Amino acid sequence: MRRWPVTAIAITLALAAGAAALWLRPEPPPPAIAAQPAPARAPADGPAGTAEASAPAAIEFAGTDLYTVRTGTIARTIPVTGTLTPVERTTVKAKLAGDIVELAVREGEAVRQGQLLARFDPTDFELRVREREAQLRSAQAQLAQAQRTLENNRRLLEKQFISQNAFDNASSAVDVALAARDAAAAQLNQARKALADTRITAPMSGSVADRFAQVGEKLPADARILSIVDLSRMEIEAPVPASEIAAVRIGQPVSLSIEGIDGEQVGRVARINPGTQPGTRSVPIYIALSFPPGEARVRAGMFAQGRLALQERRDVLVVPLASIRDAGGRQFVYLIDGGRLAERDLRVGLRDESAPAGQGAVGLAEVREGLKAGDSIVGVNPGTLRTGSRVAIAPASAPRPAPAPPGAARPSPAGTARP
Repeated sequence: MRRWPVTAIAITLALAAGAAALWLRPEPPPPAIAAQPAPARAPADGPAGTAEASAPAAIEFAGTDLYTVRTGTIARTIPVTGTLTPVERTTVKAKLAGDIVELAVREGEAVRQGQLLARFDPTDFELRVREREAQLRSAQAQLAQAQRTLENNRRLLEKQFISQNAFDNASSAVDVALAARDAAAAQLNQARKALADTRITAPMSGSVADRFAQVGEKLPADARILSIVDLSRMEIEAPVPASEIAAVRIGQPVSLSIEGIDGEQVGRVARINPGTQPGTRSVPIYIALSFPPGEARVRAGMFAQGRLALQERRDVLVVPLASIRDAGGRQFVYLIDGGRLAERDLRVGLRDESAPAGQGAVGLAEVREGLKAGDSIVGVNPGTLRTGSRVAIAPASAPRPAPAPPGAARPSPAGTARP
């Protein structure tokens, strides 16, 4: 019998027992980790240090960012725009046909009422006057002869040397001669008027705006020669929304800015159109302005814009429009209360988007409730701020020192360092 199978079985059992022993051996514990010291903590200065660590950081404002609530005047206004138009202007025309021999003025020159502007050739008209004068003398002579004949016939009729019919004929001859005399006189007056019309004079005082003719031209009757405007009285036609026209009154003042003229001009509502304009549904109003005679800066056609005050209130609290925040129908401002930032609700009245609010800003609003005179608020809109934050005012920047002359000692940089 062969022995190798028994030996193989014994070796196999020994290997299986070794593998089971390795599988059932417990795992070694993990290596111990050395404890690290906790980081050092800066000591707090008692309870105050803890409070400051939890309080919001300070917000720094420039002095121009804050606004002190005060009283003032505010108005509800609407914008008006238009161009300056002279109230009085006229076109000088020829009253007769003829040749122009003189034109005394040009564009831009000032003229007075009655001043000679142009002159036509008067030769034909002078001859016509002489002709009418001769016709009048002839008619007067015929009238005198008829009157003498009538007196003679009256005496003859009394002595019954002539008939009544002859006397009546002499009386009719006097009436005819009298009518001829009157007609000749009227024709003479007409000729004299035509002669006077050869001299064109200014019908009003003002300035020459246009010149339509030149010396030597032959013009027909009613031809344009010059146009004259009076710049001392001007008007502006401005449209006003129909919804606001009920608040406009004759005589209301209007503050206007005119291009090319420094300063504010004040006009007044002179007239209100009775109807609306098609398309825009606006109502034209006419604003009158007066200027000193000979004012060199004013010109027709200049553009003007301004605001018409519909409602005005005086001695009311006002704040800049930029300081008011709107949040879901709630209006509030940021108030500086005890050095901290707080929200303060308020009720707003009139708004004037053109009123100066200081520091170059425009727009004011009337405060009905929520603030009092002297309160300090944030007058600009920097965005959403955290209430309860401490408020600090940034110091004004110091002016830059002038450069030192050559060779002068310069200050040490350490002298300018902040502590």
